[in-house]
Amino acid sequence: MQVYVVGAGAMGCLYGAALHNGGARVTLIDTNTAHLEAINRDGLELETRRGVERLHIPSCQPGEAQSTADLILLFTKTYHSDAALNGVKHLIGEHTHVLTLQNGLGNAERVAQHVPQDKVLAGISTLPADLLGPGRVRSLGDGGTKLYPAFGGDAAFAGKVCGILNEGHLPSELEPKILEAIWAKAVFNSTMNSLCSLTRRTPGFFIDKDEGRTLIRTLVEEGVAAARANGVMIEAGPIHTLTEVSMTDHADHEASMLQDVKAGRRTEVDAICGAIAEAAKAKGVPTPVTETMWRLVKLEEAKQAES
Repeated sequence: MQVYVVGAGAMGCLYGAALHNGGARVTLIDTNTAHLEAINRDGLELETRRGVERLHIPSCQPGEAQSTADLILLFTKTYHSDAALNGVKHLIGEHTHVLTLQNGLGNAERVAQHVPQDKVLAGISTLPADLLGPGRVRSLGDGGTKLYPAFGGDAAFAGKVCGILNEGHLPSELEPKILEAIWAKAVFNSTMNSLCSLTRRTPGFFIDKDEGRTLIRTLVEEGVAAARANGVMIEAGPIHTLTEVSMTDHADHEASMLQDVKAGRRTEVDAICGAIAEAAKAKGVPTPVTETMWRLVKLEEAKQAES
């Protein structure tokens, strides 16, 4: 399987490594020149609980790749999706599938503007990953992947992708109720990512803070109410459990939104907190805390832009 990972940050490299180890022909695509040069020169250094490995995976700028893809794994920021897919449209053939494991809501619909709906796969990852420097990635928590054809249909190709990821020691499974899984992950991210970004703290900070725990519970309940109002019948219990895992097993992981705020970059809050708040508003469901977190992160972005 010819695979291109478009967006070779921490998560892209983690999945690219698993696909490579599982037997796929993988190329990492990004625009971070220093990162690409380090990988091509020294290999990708990946640290997991299995140890440290150095993998020689080709990496390049979007225009440098040549062969038609069997699979494009999209791991860019949500607001870069269209530009990223336009940048690799020469790699998209009649049989190319695109898998989005991006954060937030609406990603499959964006991808479907570039390939037919029956070629769109969507999923979630519950694995942490941190970019330590050019060519160096760490992932020290447990988790896995759920994926499925985004708009239904034949799951045979998605099953092959799961098989390769599992061979590469990254637990993966087909999930027919993928929309529910995506919503549940968005609610989790709306909760933990926004809190981490605004406090500049990793999840372990909240474990013994009553104020933090109160906000976590409220944000989860609001997100679940928004999902259910939109016909996505998820339950709050598993998401509450996942927040506990975040505060313990992933205690020191820097959420992507926290990394973005610290680096002065735009965040994905619009696709996460914002998308949940807007979906709730459309159904007349109040989500005051979620909307407040959304607005506060947007103010943080504005502050960073002016500094």
